[in-house]
Amino acid sequence: MMSRYKSFIATSVIRSDDTKKPTITVLSDPLNSGKYIACFSNTDCEELVNGYNYDELLSIRNAINDALTDIDVRESVAELNSKDPGYYPFND
Repeated sequence: MMSRYKSFIATSVIRSDDTKKPTITVLSDPLNSGKYIACFSNTDCEELVNGYNYDELLSIRNAINDALTDIDVRESVAELNSKDPGYYPFND
């Protein structure tokens, strides 16, 4: 069964405060039933040099790809459940 919320973290981003990694959280879209949204947090660059190096950008891209895959799966399961309610385990 899928969890209600899922977060994807760009783990390769190096910050002076390691607790603030760029994060994408997938949530149910409150305006569109069966759809999902991605909320970004900690994406600002507060370091001396404001920007991301190649490895950091790659980590962010991977987090975005993971969030997109999660949304694809969740929306596909929601669509299948709308056609055959309760058949596919889903916690939302």
